[in-house]
Amino acid sequence: MIMRKKSATTAVGALLAASLALTGCGGNSNDGNDANGGASSPEASKAAGGDSQKSVTISYTIWDKNQQPAMEAIADAFTKQNPNIKVKVDVIPWGDYWTKMSAAAPAGTLPDVFWMHGGQFIKYASGQFLEPITDKVQAGEIDLNNYAANLGSIYTLDGQNYGIPKDFDTIGLAYNKELFDQAGIPYPDDTWDYAKLAEVAKQLSQPDKGIYGFGAKLDTQAGYWNDILANGGHIISDDMTKSGYDEPATIEALQARYQMILDKASPTHQQMTDTDAVEMFKSGKLAMIFDGSWDNGNLASSEIIQGKYDWAPLPKGKVKRGNIINGLGNVMSAKGKHKEESWQFLKFLGSKEAADITAQMGAAIPAFNGTQDAWVKSKPELNLQVFIDQAADATPYPSGSKSYPVWFAKESEIMSQAWGGAISVEEGAKKVAEMMNQAIADAK
Repeated sequence: MIMRKKSATTAVGALLAASLALTGCGGNSNDGNDANGGASSPEASKAAGGDSQKSVTISYTIWDKNQQPAMEAIADAFTKQNPNIKVKVDVIPWGDYWTKMSAAAPAGTLPDVFWMHGGQFIKYASGQFLEPITDKVQAGEIDLNNYAANLGSIYTLDGQNYGIPKDFDTIGLAYNKELFDQAGIPYPDDTWDYAKLAEVAKQLSQPDKGIYGFGAKLDTQAGYWNDILANGGHIISDDMTKSGYDEPATIEALQARYQMILDKASPTHQQMTDTDAVEMFKSGKLAMIFDGSWDNGNLASSEIIQGKYDWAPLPKGKVKRGNIINGLGNVMSAKGKHKEESWQFLKFLGSKEAADITAQMGAAIPAFNGTQDAWVKSKPELNLQVFIDQAADATPYPSGSKSYPVWFAKESEIMSQAWGGAISVEEGAKKVAEMMNQAIADAK
């Protein structure tokens, strides 16, 4: 799942390789700070009022039930150090999460602490619904240099800090080893390009049995945005002033993905609307699918494909190997009733201790430097290293402008017409470009 300002997007790509290299050496930049990056402690609890305060319960809301056990383990570790502060972890599925948050924000009823996506951040920060933590950063209570790829800059607006990096994610090619073995086809590897992907997808498809080689789904971050980048196209220009959807390379990439549906190497758009492509993969009906590192726990939960799937890097395109990187953050409500306690928990969420729990339980790739290797080792039977390796050359999630919430909401409405066959892919792409450029102009 990720979810930017231009300052963030340019910094992420430039600094990622260096920060991950540091991670590989097992180091972290504490600069003399607490080894946990300013984690809460019994002493911190006392400073906040500790035993002299009445017990309070704060809310922590997330959208991924597969990460709930790890988040609850973090909450328990925090409460053990801060007995007066209980944390209730609530899960709202992604499909409902932002609808409910959008209603709660103006009503002043946002959770005390909650997950934030880069694509939604500007809306909540500019609306003054998030509590700034700039003074805490300046006071050294949290060190944003502790996190890979300058991820802390994602949650910064007009010089104010609002969030602490939680994790980062990239996209991989999940494949069903059993279906490959049955067809006598070697597994995907780093030599694959998009032509090879399409070729093998055809070979593995058995439409009469409801089995398809690839899920050419209508998706952005875990779908055709990666195709576009690999083919030399753009989602949006680097300076966020012009859509790239009408570029020939972009249209060609979109057409190639849609062609897999026409070739019956992929289920139809309607089939993947009725049953999500990820669920098809989990049920053994898809041989391959693009998916995010955040979703590995979901795939691993399927008894049908457990032990029968693995990960490979995304295929190479005409120009490069495209990949979208994003990073989630933890934020706190500006209207919370227990701000000091919420800050103590938010700070703990940004600690090495919390990152270690996240990594060891395989919940997500933690953002804290020096902890990613534990995530890779959390499921040694899987090639999770591909997600780390691809991060160095990945492109930041393109949400760094005030126009993003407008055009992103409309993009799928237009492209679904193309994926459903109502209009051509080229027409759909050009309509998206026109809509995006208008949204960009209106946001100036």
